[in-house]
Amino acid sequence: MSSLTLYPSNWLYNAGVIGLLRVLERTGVDPASLFYPYSGAEVQIPLSMLLSRDVDVERDGEKFKIPLLAREWLLESWERLTEKKESAESEKIKEVWGKLFNTLYRGFFNANTTYLFKQSKKSESLILQFGQFVRSLGQASGNGDTCSFCFRNSGFSYKNIFTSEHSKQLGASAGGKGVPNSFWNLNPEQSLRICDFCSFVLLNHHLALTRLSDDSEIFINAPSFQVMWYLNKFARETFGSASSKEMRSKRNILAMSVIEYATKIQTTLGVWTGMNIEVVSKRGGEIEFFSLPYEVVQLLADRRIASLLSQIGEFSILNLVLAQDFSRLIELGYRLLRIGLKPYGEWGKSERDFVKQTLRLDKNKQHPAQVADQLFQLSALIEEKRKRRETYERSRIF
Repeated sequence: MSSLTLYPSNWLYNAGVIGLLRVLERTGVDPASLFYPYSGAEVQIPLSMLLSRDVDVERDGEKFKIPLLAREWLLESWERLTEKKESAESEKIKEVWGKLFNTLYRGFFNANTTYLFKQSKKSESLILQFGQFVRSLGQASGNGDTCSFCFRNSGFSYKNIFTSEHSKQLGASAGGKGVPNSFWNLNPEQSLRICDFCSFVLLNHHLALTRLSDDSEIFINAPSFQVMWYLNKFARETFGSASSKEMRSKRNILAMSVIEYATKIQTTLGVWTGMNIEVVSKRGGEIEFFSLPYEVVQLLADRRIASLLSQIGEFSILNLVLAQDFSRLIELGYRLLRIGLKPYGEWGKSERDFVKQTLRLDKNKQHPAQVADQLFQLSALIEEKRKRRETYERSRIF
């Protein structure tokens, strides 16, 4: 098959697709060119082009030929999962191999790096086995099996029941001594069938997660791959390296990512998309979900409102919008205006304390009247947006 069209599904699969897009970006493919026009919900993966490109990985003077996609997946995983101590390509692959298949996807491939570049008595080297697995992803199946994830008659040749080898937290026990009756004892006719390509998609989900300073990992999920790509990109760039002092709530992270999307991407969030954006948070063995009310998402996705919030840059103001405490914005604006109209030397202690507690940025502390003007503009835009929405809803009723 020359290409595959993928559709948004559950958050784990969606994270796998976004992680795969990061790998494709390493191969020289622009992810933005793969999203379907107009909706952006679907994404088309150019399989034939990717799997036809082989590269050599050198180790001790020997060359191991594997698909470019396989190499870039391993190197992107090395950058994501290790402390980046190695410099040689083969050493990077060796360093990350155990973390991938002994920790994250335990059992999917043999994690013993002794045989990574060396054949055993019974089989060839693991790196070549992995290359063959990736190379076979474009092959269709002729046995009539249907994948429970993509619903296609795809190739089924390796690890084709969804287990903990695909997801440590969500998959069924893969061992014979595992949890009794887990996914009906892994009966192929009753368990979740997963094709080779979707297996590889799930092996990419760790690349879509953004690690925060509290050691949790987050993924922003939505009904559109295009929206997911940009929201997670903004979250990673803004919060991926934040210190513990700069740590924000999952609600703040989602809000800031939506604001970045609204101000930088020349598309709007549709109604369905805005109602179904959530943050998936993983910490240890726990998975939690955070979301924003649809009304708030629509406000943040308005370019003018998003631009003002971005210019102000104060989390105290953002939190008032998230709490939908819009009357407080006006009160805050009037108080800052009264203070800002006075020369700084005439400010009383309570006024200085109020400005210090309310505003974090120096540029705002020095010009509270300017912040007040921005708050009045923000309030007016929010009120205009709300009235338009109320008018639209009444027109639909009558």
